[in-house]
Amino acid sequence: MAVSNYKRYLLGCGIAVMVMTAFFLYKKFNPVEHNLFPQCPSKYLTGYDCPGCGSQRAVHSFLNGELSKAFRFNPLLFILLPYGIVVGVFEWIPALRDHLLRKLLINFYVIIVIVSVIILFTIWRNL
Repeated sequence: MAVSNYKRYLLGCGIAVMVMTAFFLYKKFNPVEHNLFPQCPSKYLTGYDCPGCGSQRAVHSFLNGELSKAFRFNPLLFILLPYGIVVGVFEWIPALRDHLLRKLLINFYVIIVIVSVIILFTIWRNL
């Protein structure tokens, strides 16, 4: 195994361990009941919910099979996370960078729609 491949392998293993650790912590411990999880700085400073507020509770509920409860904590997470994963795959795999679907998912108009949805969601949840 070449040095470059070895470093990639170690990096991949490290990322996998961190992700599995995060999944374990979010499944086992409720963010509302434990100080282990960070508080939202936006909520702390302004008193308003940011677009990500409720995501930790949503992940905890989702990992424990409480899907409707998870959706109520942060519905935007369930809309944008799949999009982000698909975009990440297209960006990470060089062979897919010229794929037509990537060009449809990542363009000026789609980004404007996503930013608009995030802004409207943030306004709606703080009314």
